[in-house]
This record gives sequence, C-alpha cells and structure tokens, in this order.
Amino acid sequence: MSMPFNGERLKEARRFRQLSIPQLAEEIDVSKQMISKYEHNDSQPSPKTYQKLVLTLEFPLTFFQQQDDFTYNDLGTFYRSRLSSTQSEKKPSELLKKYLAVLANFFESYVDFPILKEIELYENPVDAAAQLRKDWNLGLAPIPNMLHLLELHGFQVAAINSNSEKVDAFGSQTRVNNKDYYCILIDQDNNSFYRQQFSLAHELGHWALHSKVLNPQELDPQEYREMENQANAFAANFLLPEQSFSKDIKGYEDDLDAYLKLKSKWEVSAASMVYRAKNLGIISSDQYIRLQKKMSSRGWRRSEPFDSVHPVPKPTIMKQAYDLLVKANIIGSESISSLLNKAYGISLPNDILSDLLGIPVEQLVINNQATIIQMKKRKE
Repeated sequence: MSMPFNGERLKEARRFRQLSIPQLAEEIDVSKQMISKYEHNDSQPSPKTYQKLVLTLEFPLTFFQQQDDFTYNDLGTFYRSRLSSTQSEKKPSELLKKYLAVLANFFESYVDFPILKEIELYENPVDAAAQLRKDWNLGLAPIPNMLHLLELHGFQVAAINSNSEKVDAFGSQTRVNNKDYYCILIDQDNNSFYRQQFSLAHELGHWALHSKVLNPQELDPQEYREMENQANAFAANFLLPEQSFSKDIKGYEDDLDAYLKLKSKWEVSAASMVYRAKNLGIISSDQYIRLQKKMSSRGWRRSEPFDSVHPVPKPTIMKQAYDLLVKANIIGSESISSLLNKAYGISLPNDILSDLLGIPVEQLVINNQATIIQMKKRKE
C-alpha cells in the first residue's frame, strides 16, 4: 500500500534546499524524469526513495504527505537585492515568507499582536516619508532601532539565512486565511546594524509607496530600478529628515570625521549621510568626490568604524509569542510542530522554525525578557 505523497511539497523542499531537479536526482539515485513526475504527482516514490528524499532534503516525512489546510495569497515580493540575483537564490526566501505569515496567523489565535494600520499611498518618496513620520509621531528625531519600530507598528519581521550574498532583505504583502500580513525578512549574515537600518527603511518604503499598486514580478529591469530608487529615496528621507540633518552637518560639510561623529546620533552609516548631503545640495559634486576618495583611502568601502562593535538587533515578536505559549503550557504538552500540523497541515523542519522564531535550533526554549504583546483575553 503506497503512502500519501504531495508533489508540490517536494518542489517546495527541493527549492528551499537550492537543489535543481538533476542535482536531487543524482543525490537520491533516480532519473531527473522521475523527480519531475514526483513533483507533478504523476508518480509516487517507492518507500526506499521516500526515505532518501526525507534524509536528503531534511524535511519531516509528514511534510511530504500533507495538503495545505489554509488559504495563502502572495501579493508580490520586493527584494532589496542585486538585479543579478537568480530565481533559485530567491526561492528559499519565498518559502520562509510564506511560513512566517502562517506563524503570525497561528499566534494571533492566542496573543494580541500590534496592528498594522493602513496609510494613504504616496507617489513621491519625500512626501511619503514625511507623512509616515507624522503618522507615527516621530517628529524629526533620529530613529534608534528600525527593526523595533517596525515590529511595534505591526510588521512581521524575521532574520533568516538567505544563502545568498545578493539578497539583503525583502518584503511582501501576504494573506493567510483572508488575513493580511506584511512580512519583512532580513539576511542575518549580510547586515551590520547600519546596513540593517537602511535595508529596513528601504523595505518600509516599498510598503508605503508600492505594496498595493505594483507587482514587482511584472516589472521590466528599468521599471524595477526606478522602483528601487524610489525606495532608496524614501529610506534616506525617513532616516535623515532634511531640516534636522542639514542643521547638524552645517559648517562641517567637508569634514569626514564630522559625519562619523553623527553616525552615533543618526544611526546611519557615514557613507549614507555623505550621499544624503549631496542629494540635498549641502555639498557639491566635487566635494562629494573628495569625501568619497577619503573614505576609500581609509578603507571605509568595506567597513566603517563602529560597524563591527554595534550590536545588530534581532526580531522579538515571534519569540515573545512562542514564549507566552510555553508559559501558558499550550506549547509543551504539544510541540509547535504538532500544533501547526493540526491547524494548517504543515510539518516544518527545526531549522526553518528556528529562523522564523529567532530561537536556536538546540534550544527552542522560553525567554523571560519584557514583551510588547500579551495573551488574548478569553471570554468566559
């Protein structure tokens, strides 16, 4: 008697492990035609081949036997990545985005997450940044922690290993069981704190400017570059408001050390501040070139002072939700894998749960830090 098998799940797991059909075929010693048949549900693997798939792809056996017991819609993904990044490099991130939204939907049955409020979309990045600062009561002050700010305003954020040097971060409007989520995933290996600040502001720009009016997968290269430039302009205006930043650098426009001193106030790289000064007309093109040459001579192209000593913040919302369910003994008598299996028909490997929850694989345990979410009040 054959075991149930879901070919679409095989395709998901294969792409997540970044294996081509020929590569997987060689790993498990079958033809590439058979892998294609498995994925299209035109054939089922033998018990021996089934075991090889599980061991090679490192997904639970039940993952390949289930059907999604939830609805999911992907409304387009905005990547902060090089245009040369391939679809195969993006596929693992797509899977993580999907299951981050599922986890958010699962936790919301038990805990109160911050609510992401709708805003009016602007075409102009400068206007959008100014309006969002006003809506969020930020004034013209520096933003000390973009990640914490996004979580407080209802974004779902995870730090992942994208397995790509070309993908810094990406964001996407998703829908699980008719509930909307905006998921932002940042690469945990590619970010200094200052790089992360700008990457997150860039992704916020996509949400504020493009999330409900553009599908990035439908854009040609020139349109995509323009969209990326708009998100960069939003990030620069959001992190470094013209009025207050201009006042700080006035009189020190040519002094590279002045930008370095402001780095600890504005929590933005010196390179970003120099570029912002040029765009605002605070410095001329010749001054900008001289400052660029100074940065190169000091070796700041690869790493600036303080980059390696400033701690990089990690997402906390998912971990807090997990901890609350552990404390309530909802997770404990049953594992989160078991609960997800029952509610959504998915069994995820521990490395995926570890990334999305922000908990080391070897210790999916409780953390007693202060939380910004709380358990839902149950009706008597």
